[in-house]
Amino acid sequence: MKHRVHTLFVPLAFVFGLVSCDRIDDPVEGIIETIDETEEINGVTYDIPTFEPLDTDVQRVLIEDFTGHQCGNCPNANLVLNALKDAHPDAIIPMAIHAGSLALTSEEYPTDWTSGEGNEYWNDLDIPVNPIGRVNRTDNEGTSLLPDQWEEALAPMLNATPVVGMQMAVDGDFDPTKLFVHVHATWLADFEGEAKLAVLILENDLVGPQLWYGNSPEYVEEYVHAHVLRGSITGAKGEVAATNPGEGDATQFDYALTWNDDWIQANVEVVAVLTDVATGRVLQAISQDVF
Repeated sequence: MKHRVHTLFVPLAFVFGLVSCDRIDDPVEGIIETIDETEEINGVTYDIPTFEPLDTDVQRVLIEDFTGHQCGNCPNANLVLNALKDAHPDAIIPMAIHAGSLALTSEEYPTDWTSGEGNEYWNDLDIPVNPIGRVNRTDNEGTSLLPDQWEEALAPMLNATPVVGMQMAVDGDFDPTKLFVHVHATWLADFEGEAKLAVLILENDLVGPQLWYGNSPEYVEEYVHAHVLRGSITGAKGEVAATNPGEGDATQFDYALTWNDDWIQANVEVVAVLTDVATGRVLQAISQDVF
């Protein structure tokens, strides 16, 4: 099994600024190809967890909801997403991406919930409007689906046999100034081509104004935004995780990064996404809260 650690000793805010550029080949520093179970990171000894390779896994589905605080129809799209999550709690990974002109700030909507990664995803869409979404980036990464199409696209994926299984551990307790993220992938079948791993940072319980058509009042001053894409460890498209992997191949990716104090760590969830580089289609995803 391959085992790698990425150590990141610059503030997350700096990294998020970097990944808003057109392309970042390697947004992390200090890649170590092989490490022991115990590694010294920035002068601190940290025990890196180990994972047993998987024999099977469920197919999880990433649903990306492209939204904006000046989009009056977007809260209803969010209700659709919440209903799907409630119906399939172990299979659905929701991600709210604030992007497009309706995500811009103004005097009434002062908080910028956008991110460089979200803007990159927005630019991939074949129909860049709000609200719109992607369900495991069906067919290819540009395929846009209206909210009333999400359930139909989801249905055949729920009982699908995944080509790769994923495990993840997130540790914010060891050092309050750092976040440790560990992602393990086991290939459950041969896969021809290249796969990339993106590790994304989402935040919940973000409160700010939201336009909501049909609600009373339509201007909701303290709307609670959930699963908001805030940035990433790897960049939007991620880093190469495997090339032509065979059944049984396994790789672990370990990240140690300096925490951004502007965010509430207890509200953060980490989402890891493996994609087919040729199409952008999501092969597997996994999510875990920091606490």
